[in-house]
Amino acid sequence: MKLNKLILILLTICFLGCEEKSDKLFWVSDNSGQQSDFLFLAESTNVSPINGDSLKFLLTPEEVNSIARDSTTFKNYGKIYEGEKFRVHILLLSMKTVGRFYCFIIRTYDNNYKIIDDYELAAWTESEKQYCFGSINKDLIIERKCNYKDTPDIMQITDEGKIIMTSIHKP
Repeated sequence: MKLNKLILILLTICFLGCEEKSDKLFWVSDNSGQQSDFLFLAESTNVSPINGDSLKFLLTPEEVNSIARDSTTFKNYGKIYEGEKFRVHILLLSMKTVGRFYCFIIRTYDNNYKIIDDYELAAWTESEKQYCFGSINKDLIIERKCNYKDTPDIMQITDEGKIIMTSIHKP
């Protein structure tokens, strides 16, 4: 009996130790069953809207104007990467409209918080029934799949912080 318990414990440790580590820095997973990673991140996560001095550092002047004009809200989900030349943040744009409208944006900034580039990582446009889900990994490769396209978009953040289309394909 003791031997069976020992074998069971060893197998459990081996199984847990063999689990593949994720190399993703941030991701929004596709819906599965009754669960929505997207809606949980957008509606349930306790992240405050961007306000005060952060507005001028993280957003464009047009985005700042849209906050009052269009009932738009931006939230900063944080810095997910920082290198010598640039940093990468995840922002959530939400807008009060018919149905839910959310968009997770990957945005790169130089060391003075000047915007270099941005890309829609994930989007939820309920009124048009268009949904995209995506991830960015430690190599700064972005993969996004949308329900209205057959193939995923694969992007790469360059050493200068630009977001470009890449020919890298996952097996």
